[in-house]
Amino acid sequence: MKKQTWIIVLLTLVTKVLVAQYAHFPTGGVIHFEKTVHVKNFMKRQMALAKNDNFDRSYVEQLMSKAPNTYVFKSTLSFQGDESRAEPVKEELTNMMRNLIWYGFDYSTTYYKHLKNNSFKSLLEYGGSNILTQDSLLDIKWKITNEYRDIAGYSCRRANGILLDSIFVVAFYTDEIPLSSGPAVFHGLPGMILGAAVPEQHYSIYATKVELYQPVITAELGKKRDKPMSRMELYNFMRDRMGIGDWSTEEEFNFLMINLLL
Repeated sequence: MKKQTWIIVLLTLVTKVLVAQYAHFPTGGVIHFEKTVHVKNFMKRQMALAKNDNFDRSYVEQLMSKAPNTYVFKSTLSFQGDESRAEPVKEELTNMMRNLIWYGFDYSTTYYKHLKNNSFKSLLEYGGSNILTQDSLLDIKWKITNEYRDIAGYSCRRANGILLDSIFVVAFYTDEIPLSSGPAVFHGLPGMILGAAVPEQHYSIYATKVELYQPVITAELGKKRDKPMSRMELYNFMRDRMGIGDWSTEEEFNFLMINLLL
């Protein structure tokens, strides 16, 4: 090989090393998400689990005939270092969705995660009161696959996960954003989760836009008078309020709780 060729090869290798060494990995930004709920499938699932005398089925079936097949809820995820905060984007619901929102398709929940401290908070409104949850990060068992997808301009790799003992979730993460976080409760992969789907709950959530800058992340949620509960305390609190056996079945309650916790 000629001397000039060796020099070109050497310069190419050195350039690649320098590029890799000084590659820009964002540590902060805001990600815009859209959560698509399959409304009719969700309602069918809930009705199948409910008690026969729990509600007027003919009324629910009439609602289902007018309900949209899908509905989109928007949210943003701000991230900076080990912290992230996901918040709903407030938009006016359609008249039909105002009649249906009590089914629990989405609770307009705000989430805060601190990866280094393994801490998690969430805040939602239920029955006119704030519900503040404070616990460790949700344990998710992931298995990374070799499937890839482009989401919001980022190459994302698929991972299959199990959470809450038996709930299956599909996620797509990018190592181009090295924070191990994601929308809602999702986290634990070697990069930012830009897409996730929970088939049992009939919804998926995908990023539509990523903005890179250094946002201010606030860990405080709710008001001082809001008493935080662990996930188990929340489970028992909701169980008492929903009256298992009188107003709902065990299966229906667990279905609703999973959506509440996610």
